[in-house]
Amino acid sequence: MALPRPVLNTQVAFDATQAHTFTFTVYGSGAQITANKLTIRKQSDNSIVYQQKQTTFRFEHNVIANSLTNGNYYNATVTVFDNSGEESAESIPIQFYCYSSPKITLTNFPITAIIDNASFNFEFSYTQSENERLNSYVVNLYDSARLLISTSGTIYVEDGQPPYTGSYLFSGFENTTEYFVEITGATINGTTVTTGLVQFVVRYLNPSIYSQIELENHCREGYITVTSNMVLIEGNTNPDPPIYINNKEIDLRGNGNYVLWNQGYNINGDFTSKIWFRGANPNTTLIRFSNTSGQTITINYREGYKNIEAQNKQAYMEVYVEFLSGSKYYIFSDYLDILPDSSYYCFWLRRINNIYQTYFAIVG
Repeated sequence: MALPRPVLNTQVAFDATQAHTFTFTVYGSGAQITANKLTIRKQSDNSIVYQQKQTTFRFEHNVIANSLTNGNYYNATVTVFDNSGEESAESIPIQFYCYSSPKITLTNFPITAIIDNASFNFEFSYTQSENERLNSYVVNLYDSARLLISTSGTIYVEDGQPPYTGSYLFSGFENTTEYFVEITGATINGTTVTTGLVQFVVRYLNPSIYSQIELENHCREGYITVTSNMVLIEGNTNPDPPIYINNKEIDLRGNGNYVLWNQGYNINGDFTSKIWFRGANPNTTLIRFSNTSGQTITINYREGYKNIEAQNKQAYMEVYVEFLSGSKYYIFSDYLDILPDSSYYCFWLRRINNIYQTYFAIVG
């Protein structure tokens, strides 16, 4: 009885400089398969570049490293032999590529493996010598026990021509906590490439709360040291003098009223700003940070409907950021009830590594 034709399993692209195993199946054979012969041809001219018989009971064929050449497109067939030496018909050919192993690398990962922020935008690059395109990638975050806690899901690439760069932002890291991140990519020909699990530790400083004035008693010497943590910065107002309320607040609700501080300080890198206000006019700018180069951060107070089902207007904050590169975007806070003029709102804006965070609350 003739041996059945084997089925050679499909192959993703692989690196010819490394050993590779082809697998196949044989259906409906009662005979013992004792050997197989793999034939590989160049797809361009069908010339045989590899042909070898291997004696094994396994339904596999091992091709040693450097038997093929990267950058080529091949087809392959296999035949099998029983213990009497009878050879089967050739399998239906399959096609595959040989490419150098692609690489995917984190490009902005800190050398110390310490991330000093509750959020981090993991940036990576994909390269491949023969320009095999990247098809998709996934970014996974694991806890210290290597259990998956967050994932980007599969992100498909529109144009994965190498060198390709991508990124993904994870937020909500806990302080003094260990994590692992892994980026895994798939090429258009099915090759998988990964960074492997990359370990890092999150360690950042919580903002310290200190007294505006500190007193130190020198009882033996009979005096007290007063330390001020306040810096006096004079500003300009319109109108001048400004309109004070109970000598505690400045009323800026009039058309064209403002307070301007344009000297004596600068804001570089990370910062936290906190604003207390009440009775703001709807849909007006409360504060604007700017520099001579044109970069601006504008904080607006808005009143509007949270969604189409909402019956009443609510208060929310809008942050508009414009970078020197010309890119710009909006950040919106949570929605809160509109308060009477006598009640205060508090708004925090924090920037860490050019990532902005907001917090909008009712005082008290």
